[in-house]
Amino acid sequence: MKKTLIALLILSGSVVKAEPWLDTHDAWLRADIEALSAHGVINTPITTWPLPWARVVKEIDNADLSEVPESLVPALMRVKRKARIETSTDTRSELSLKAGNEGKLLRHFGDNRREKAEITSSNKGMTKNFAWNIEATKAFSPLDGEEERLDNSYVAGIWGNWIFSAGAQERWYGPGWDSSLILSNNARPVPSLSVQRNYADPFESEWLSWIGPWSVSAFAGQLESDRFIPHAKLLGMSVTFKPFDSLEIGLRRTAQWGGEGRPESLSSLVDLAIGRTNCDQIADGCDDRLNSNEAGNQLAGVDFDWRLPTKKYIGSIYGQLVGEDEAGYAPSRKFYQLGYKNNFATNDIFVTTYIEYADTENEYAKNVTYEHGIYRTGYRTEGRSIGSTYDADTESLTLGLLASTTSGSRYKVSVSKIDMNKGGVGDNHTVAANELSFNRLSLKYQKPFKHGLLSASIDYQDKAFEISGVNTDKYNVGLSWTMEL
Repeated sequence: MKKTLIALLILSGSVVKAEPWLDTHDAWLRADIEALSAHGVINTPITTWPLPWARVVKEIDNADLSEVPESLVPALMRVKRKARIETSTDTRSELSLKAGNEGKLLRHFGDNRREKAEITSSNKGMTKNFAWNIEATKAFSPLDGEEERLDNSYVAGIWGNWIFSAGAQERWYGPGWDSSLILSNNARPVPSLSVQRNYADPFESEWLSWIGPWSVSAFAGQLESDRFIPHAKLLGMSVTFKPFDSLEIGLRRTAQWGGEGRPESLSSLVDLAIGRTNCDQIADGCDDRLNSNEAGNQLAGVDFDWRLPTKKYIGSIYGQLVGEDEAGYAPSRKFYQLGYKNNFATNDIFVTTYIEYADTENEYAKNVTYEHGIYRTGYRTEGRSIGSTYDADTESLTLGLLASTTSGSRYKVSVSKIDMNKGGVGDNHTVAANELSFNRLSLKYQKPFKHGLLSASIDYQDKAFEISGVNTDKYNVGLSWTMEL
């Protein structure tokens, strides 16, 4: 994996000009951006991460401060300050120390620690031609056994309105806060080549201008060798658009393709692209799937984020539907997510709340979601689900709250009820070997100081997991310190 990433980084040197992204590590920054979007200050697609800073900066620079609700001014100022730092041409180096009593098995948007302890150094910046983040991590007691990592590293550049990049970036497809059903930050990032639209300007054509601001991104990466089909490729594509200021729609697709012993021809890739992957659509059928010409394993989904159409803002609803298969060119064998979110200000505190329900139990049968007859490791990498943090056959209900104060302190609280791995046999579930129902409480706190950022977290669940024969604790306590060098 490390050699693949280094090769991808070297191969990316032919592009020109770049700007960095917003990554998946700052939940409070995302809350500020979503609040500005919900109140019309930002009108660009924001449900695909990493999110280009360029389109956010364009929106906030054009905002008329006199028309921004008073309660949102602190959020706007926080985003402006962060944008000024991140888009600066100054080179910056950071050191981050993270530790806990055990690794993080359940990760959500904004989480950045994975293992029991991590030491990370990074160097990031941008010039006229490039943007980069070279990040090296030493992990202690990692679940996958890989102690040296280049996760979150990338180099990137712009050609016209397109960003080309190579690296291992965390990705998040969809409006969910607790998790994404199709692509989340749960698994370690896969070394990939990617392309993404930078600015999300609408089409100029009168026939297409109704789509509104739109964006498209795509990536192609390679999974690890220690799996049933070694070195399978992971492909992904996302199209998002805003036909109305109050509505964002996302069309998502991911696929596992190729790998050792599997077809990697152009015709196979075309079959995958047009959805011709079912047994009845290929010449040799399914009598022997491992030796068939079946193109790959794909998921497809649609999601939305809709501000409720009331004069006074009362919140937004969002949802995601993903299919494990295709029927009539539409997702089938589906599972889904639905949520509601709101934001408000009280005194010097800005608050975002959400309630989110998801069910990854497939409508067709148990042990179908994230499984495949050829790619028998499933939709997983390095022992973690690429989609939902809870993996398959799980119902989850989460109530969350994020708060930012004008003094810089930040808080996050979430309470969850989880019914995990229903059925509990005959699958590759990455968290619970058997059926498990539990309640979970998560608390997180951040405070900036003159010389760094302090983060503390505690997760409690009333039942423990058993992973690879090892029992986890009911408590997971973590502490981290990040500072510039």
